[in-house]
Amino acid sequence: MSRIIIVTDSTADLTEQEIQDFNIHVVPLNITIQEEHYLDGETITKEEFKNKMIASSELPMTAQPSIGRFVELYDELGKDGSEIISIHLMNSISGTVNAARQAADITESTVTVVDSDFTSRSMGIIVREAANAAKEGKSAEEVLEVIESTRQRTKLYLTVLNLDNLIKGGRISRVMGAFSNLLNIKLFLEVINGKIEIVQKGRGLKSLQKKYDEVFEEMKACPNGIQEIGIMHAGLNEFNQSQIDTLRELFPDAKLTIVMTSPIIMSHTGIDAMAVTYLEK
Repeated sequence: MSRIIIVTDSTADLTEQEIQDFNIHVVPLNITIQEEHYLDGETITKEEFKNKMIASSELPMTAQPSIGRFVELYDELGKDGSEIISIHLMNSISGTVNAARQAADITESTVTVVDSDFTSRSMGIIVREAANAAKEGKSAEEVLEVIESTRQRTKLYLTVLNLDNLIKGGRISRVMGAFSNLLNIKLFLEVINGKIEIVQKGRGLKSLQKKYDEVFEEMKACPNGIQEIGIMHAGLNEFNQSQIDTLRELFPDAKLTIVMTSPIIMSHTGIDAMAVTYLEK
């Protein structure tokens, strides 16, 4: 049986320990900010990016990895006959998974490309579970079954407190954005079937707190319990920290991982955004 190797991209928000422990190969996305070009996680850290983003009057530009970067990695990893499963952020927000698919058609290695239907730590959990299955010696088919099972048990919610980056990026018109900021509008989002959906627009933090409370009740109602919780943030203000404290209190036995999110995600959500993901048992 050939060895299975897991590849992902830099939006997975894995910890360095996970990357090392499970031999996960991470392909960086590209970032341009203040006319300087960087590789996510390789030539700029999350904290450095956050500071540059705050100081910049322009929206950072992001781009998928080149097809050539994928081909080079696939060729190297598969030259001993190993099979590769390459798991990437949802197609609705990036062409990364399509670049990986094109590279899979070019390389002589055996590569299966998977759209995770998620990003950030939600995808990271899926990637890690796949890598753990590969480490245990499972076949490619079995690893793909683990990916699908994990995906079906994963939820991802996101709050955007500052609309500036959405306005700069043209996702909200400047007139509507200015109007929304004047009204102190906050967004509560959910990833549903691989797409980011706005589930609530509300004034102030009280509206967001109500939605978080609903999510916490949803989590408490999971029949098999919660296996793992992930917090991804672009700054831990008092409101965000209070949600973390509540999760710790409600689910003391669930693994909790807190990470600053990838610059790729941060460039869209702006400062002080936070996401909660959880995996059912």
